[in-house]
Amino acid sequence: MEKEYKWRADEWVLGQALLWASSRIGSQSRTIHMKSQYFDTADGLLRRNDAALRLRRENDRSVCCMKRRNSNTPAGMRAHEEYECDAQTVEEGLAALPGKGAPRALCEQALAARLETICTVDFRRCAILLQQEDTVCELALDEGMLHHNGRSAPLCEIELEWIAGSEAVFHALAADLADYLSLTPEPESKLARAMKL
Repeated sequence: MEKEYKWRADEWVLGQALLWASSRIGSQSRTIHMKSQYFDTADGLLRRNDAALRLRRENDRSVCCMKRRNSNTPAGMRAHEEYECDAQTVEEGLAALPGKGAPRALCEQALAARLETICTVDFRRCAILLQQEDTVCELALDEGMLHHNGRSAPLCEIELEWIAGSEAVFHALAADLADYLSLTPEPESKLARAMKL
C-alpha cells in the first residue's frame, strides 16, 4: 500500500521545500528524469476497475506499475495499492505484475485487450530520503509537463511518501511541511489532471 501526501507547488515553493528537507537530519537527495506513459483500452477497462497502468522510464530504468485507489484515508492523504516490476514494455509488465500481487484477472484482461497510450507525463523529480528515528519517508519535488490529445499543461507538485516506520511520525512530518510552506493539497493524480486537458 502506497501512502502519500500531495500538494500543489510552484518553483519558489519547490526551492523552499528543498531547504526544509536539507535542514533535517538524515536527508539524502537524487535527481530522476521520469517519462510516464499511461495505458487503457478504448472502453476504459482499467478506469472502470479503479486502476491505473503506467510504464515509466526512470533515468535508465524502465518500470511498469499498476495502482488501485483506496479512498478510505485521512484528510489530505492518498493511499493506493501499488504493484511494480522492471519491464521494457507494458505487455511484459502485465505478465509479471500478478507475481508482485496485482490482480491476476485484471492483468490477463488487459493483456488480452488492445491497450493504447491515453496520456504522458514528463518531469524531473528531486527525490529526498528523510529519516527521523525509525521512520523513513521520501519527499518528491516534481516539475514538468502533462500531455494529452495534443494539449499540454505544466506540472509542479510536492509529494511526501511513507516508506517505513511510524505512520504517526509520517503524518507529523507532513503536517510540519504543509504548515511551514502553507501548502494546498492536490486532490488529483497526475493521470487525472492529464486526462482533463
